[in-house]
Amino acid sequence: MTVYALENSYGIAAGIAKSIGDKLVQVEYKLFPDGESYIRVQQRPEGPAVLVASLYPNPDKRIFELFMAVEALRAITQDVVIGVVPYMAYARQDRRFLDGEPISVKVVLKTLEALGLDALIVVDIHKPAVLDEYWGKPYRNVLVDKQVADYFKGKLSNPLVLAPDAGALERAKRVAEQLNADYDHLVKERDRVTGEVRVSTKEISVTGRDILIVDDIISTGGTMALAAKTVLAQGARSVYASCTHAVMVKGALDLLLSSGIQEVVATDTVPSPVSKISVTPAAVEALKDLLEEVL
Repeated sequence: MTVYALENSYGIAAGIAKSIGDKLVQVEYKLFPDGESYIRVQQRPEGPAVLVASLYPNPDKRIFELFMAVEALRAITQDVVIGVVPYMAYARQDRRFLDGEPISVKVVLKTLEALGLDALIVVDIHKPAVLDEYWGKPYRNVLVDKQVADYFKGKLSNPLVLAPDAGALERAKRVAEQLNADYDHLVKERDRVTGEVRVSTKEISVTGRDILIVDDIISTGGTMALAAKTVLAQGARSVYASCTHAVMVKGALDLLLSSGIQEVVATDTVPSPVSKISVTPAAVEALKDLLEEVL
């Protein structure tokens, strides 16, 4: 087996190659004077090919480079080609919010399928159902709840794991089960007269407790910051925040820390100052499991 690293993907690719004892190849990359990307797969794979692609930052550019790499590999091997995409860009564009909009994640998945990618590994994709709906080949969606819980074990007193909304409640439940803790989600209520938005926990009091707010993506940080301010105002002892993908647009981390959050922790699917949890061990296990299915 040969592991290929696209630009900006070397760290996780190297970890996978080291863990399974196989060859690591950096895909050649350069930029033409007119701004177009050039990639070249310089070595043929020895057995199955594993292509690792981080799709952030510059997601449009990274996605097209991934498309080109899949096409290039498919042209030089008849063996299995597996994509490892730790952060799936456009995953939040999973439905038509307004008439005339595309389902962007469908475009990404269907294109990869059409180009001949045989199997796919992602990490904590925003809406797992899109894989069943728009991807017709074997896949694994790697969850990192245990790793998040392990990081916070021993740090929290009388912990309560919170989801920022009902949609993230299942994630909070999984982390809470690992911590043997309670879990809940926040609800937003808008005053119909003043327009003011109030946020509160659905059922459980936060008073005197250490709160861990968990989500899949932190982008602007606004949702997490509002949640932190709310629970601190309601008597929480301390607040921590965790996410899988630390997209962290400019100013997001400062906003989170200024809201009273003691520590922000993420995995390394997106490199950031808070990326303290490695997804490589879980990705390796998923790859081994997937290989048994596709070989």
